Amino acid sequence: MRETTWHGLGVRVEEAPTSQEALEVAGLSWIVTQQPVYTTGRLIIANYKDNIRSRDNCVLRVVSDRYQIVQNEEAFTFTDDLIGSGVRYETAGALQGGRKVWLFGKLPERYIIAGKRIEPYLVFSNSHDGSTGIKIALTPVRVVCQNTLNLALNTARRSWSAKHTGNVHTDILFTKLN
Repeated sequence: MRETTWHGLGVRVEEAPTSQEALEVAGLSWIVTQQPVYTTGRLIIANYKDNIRSRDNCVLRVVSDRYQIVQNEEAFTFTDDLIGSGVRYETAGALQGGRKVWLFGKLPERYIIAGKRIEPYLVFSNSHDGSTGIKIALTPVRVVCQNTLNLALNTARRSWSAKHTGNVHTDILFTKLN
């Protein structure tokens, strides 16, 4: 059985050669569905949906009907397509009860900057609660929790992001092709 990281928020996935296998190992192979939001009188609340995790029917968050779901599998496969072979996935996990998920990997190249050896990492995050979009960043920060995820994403000099609205799936496809 795989060990979780020191704080229990992620799972080590070093032996997973693909993002799909990392997803399975980390327990993130569930999908998100959307259902209407109802008042206590069973009237539909217009323009809002519940994002629900399939594994346990947990409501992750109420989002506007403009929110487009990007499933964990689709999002993580995007990282494989984007960087190709050579990445070694290290950790993956969920934060805030599954509202945010991340995948973290080490890139094959190392750099020497100002005499220091820098290990470049790729962090990918996706939210299912509308709080953030899809984000991918190159970073020297090892992600193992919410604080290090925030640090990696906020200090990255190279990153890509897309909002969960409009044509998010087209944005992902366009990025894969270019």
